[in-house]
Amino acid sequence: MGNTRISTTVSPLTSDWNTDRYSEKGWPQFLDSVTIAGLRGWAGETVEFRFPVTAIAGENGAGKSTILKAAAAAYRAPDNRPEMRTFYPDDFFPNTPWERVERVSLLYQFHLGVSSTALNLRKPSKRWRGMPERVGRPVFFLDISRIQPIDTLIGYGKIAKQSTFRGDETEFSEADRNTLARIMNKSYTAGKMATYEQKQIGILSTTEGEYSNFHQGAGEDATTDLVTLLRAAPRNSLVIIDEIESSLHPRAQRRLMAELFSIAHSQRIQFILSTHSPYVLEQLPAEARVYIQLERGGTRDVIYGVTPDFAMSLMDDVDHAELTLYCEDREAAVMIDALLSIERPEIRRRISVTPVGPASTVKTLGHLSYDDKLPGKSIGVLDGDQNPAAGCVKMPGNSAPEREVFENSDEDYWDVVAQRLGVRTGDLLDAVEDARRLENHHAWSRRIAENLGPRVRADRVWEDAASVWAQQVVNSADRTRFAECILSRLGD
Repeated sequence: MGNTRISTTVSPLTSDWNTDRYSEKGWPQFLDSVTIAGLRGWAGETVEFRFPVTAIAGENGAGKSTILKAAAAAYRAPDNRPEMRTFYPDDFFPNTPWERVERVSLLYQFHLGVSSTALNLRKPSKRWRGMPERVGRPVFFLDISRIQPIDTLIGYGKIAKQSTFRGDETEFSEADRNTLARIMNKSYTAGKMATYEQKQIGILSTTEGEYSNFHQGAGEDATTDLVTLLRAAPRNSLVIIDEIESSLHPRAQRRLMAELFSIAHSQRIQFILSTHSPYVLEQLPAEARVYIQLERGGTRDVIYGVTPDFAMSLMDDVDHAELTLYCEDREAAVMIDALLSIERPEIRRRISVTPVGPASTVKTLGHLSYDDKLPGKSIGVLDGDQNPAAGCVKMPGNSAPEREVFENSDEDYWDVVAQRLGVRTGDLLDAVEDARRLENHHAWSRRIAENLGPRVRADRVWEDAASVWAQQVVNSADRTRFAECILSRLGD
C-alpha cells in the first residue's frame, strides 16, 4: 500500500476531541460502547467507539453489521423531532421461520454531557425490555442496500415508466452540491432529491444535461443518498454507514473520509462505519480503527489500533509466509529485518513482518497467537522498552528503535553510517544532534534527512543506520537469542 496518508482534516477534529470531548462545546451526546450477548454468535464481547469517526473492519461474517445495527437501536427519536425515525432491535433482528431471537442483551455505555451512564436492552423471551429508558438522539442509518441498482428495487420500475413525474422535489443547496462535487471530483450545475410514495430518486445536472439515479453510476448514486442524509442530520446526531467505501474508487474514498471528518468537526456528529477498504482505514487515527477477528470456535476478538496493512493481511485470500511477525511500526520492521538478515538470512523469505500499531496491539496479537487464535503461525515483536508479554519476543536493547540507534555515541559506528549515506561524518553528527532535540523520536529520521539535503531520503537514513547498528552495535549473543526465538516459532 505504500506510505500511509492521513487526511489533514483529522487534525482539527482530533484537537477538539482531545480538548472538549464530552462537553457542550464538544460531543455532549456520544455512544461509547456496545456489549452484545446472545445474538448471531456474540457472547458478551464489547466494542468501544473511541473517536468521533470510528471504522469497524473484519471479514464477512465477523459481525460488523451486527455492531452497526445494535448501535442504531441505542436511542429513540428526540421528543421535539417526531418526524425522525426511531430504530428498534426488531427492525434488525426479527424472529423468522428459521430463527428465534431471545435471551439477548445489548448493553450500552454512553455520555450525556460529562456524565456517563448505561442502558441495557434485553429480550429474555418474546419482548424487548428497556425501551422506555432510551434517551432521545437523532440517528441515521445507511445500510448496504443503498448500492443496489435502483431499477431492481421494488416499486422503482413503476416510477421509471411514468411519462410525467408526480411527486415532491427538494433542491440541493449549493453546499450540498459542493460536497458531492468534492467527493466525486465532478462539477454539478444543480441537484435535487425527488420523493414519490416514500421512494427517493436523486437527480443531478451537469453541463451535459440532467440525469437521475437510473442513469448514474453506483458510486455517484450512493454518494448522492449520503449527501441527502447528511443534510438532514442535525448537530450531535449519530450517523451509521455500512460499507462506507462501496462503489467508490480509492481517491473518492479518501475524499469522502475528508468530508466526514469536516462534518464531524463542524456539526459534532458521531460516525460509526464498517469497511473492507485499506484506503478508508489509512485516513483514520489508530484509536478510530477497530478490527473484529472471528475465531475458529465462533467467538470474537476485538482489536483496536490496527494498521491498514494488518487488517488487509487478515482479510485477503493470498498465501502468506510461514510465519508473520507483528511489530509496532515501519521503523521496528526495518530493525527486525536488519537483525535477521545478519543472523539468519536464509529464513527471510519464509517470514513476513507486519506493522500493526501501538505496543498494546502487538501484545494483543501476541497473546492471540499464543492461544492459537489467529490464522497461521505468528509472533509479536516488542520494542526494547516494552515489558515481556505472552506470545511476544523483545528486540535487543532497552529503548524505542530510534533512541536505540540515534542515541549511540560510538564514533566508528557513525563513520560507517556516513559512508553508506555518502555524507561527511561531521555533517551527519550535526544532523543527528539537531534531530534529537525534537521530543517526538519518530520524527528524528526525517529531520536528519532534511538537514543532510534533498539527495538523502528519510527511509534511507533509517535503513542504513539500523543495518549498521544490527551489525556493529548489538551484542552478538543478544542477536542470536532474538533470531533463535523466531526460529523456534517457525518450527525449525
